[in-house]
Amino acid sequence: MSSATTYESTSSGHMCDMDRTPIRHAEAIAARNERDEVYAKEAKARELLRITKRKAEKTKLALRIAEDKVYKYRQALFLSWTVLGVYFVFSTVFGGHGHMQLHLP
Repeated sequence: MSSATTYESTSSGHMCDMDRTPIRHAEAIAARNERDEVYAKEAKARELLRITKRKAEKTKLALRIAEDKVYKYRQALFLSWTVLGVYFVFSTVFGGHGHMQLHLP
């Protein structure tokens, strides 16, 4: 038997590299698999981050639109109450509501 294929001790007392090679190969495969899992988890995390950022942008846009609508409704409410107030002021100044009534024969 050649010394490359045996698992016996060499003259220096060390085991042949052939007996360590399967262990190192298995460790390398395990490390590669772990690395691939980490890359997959990282890609998944990046995708979730992208989705979360997109949802946050959509939420901010919806909030801005809602705030604009509230502002417009407040302006409309203020304007309508102002017009109503001006109407009542002028109607009392000019003698009440009597001048607006129609008299039918």
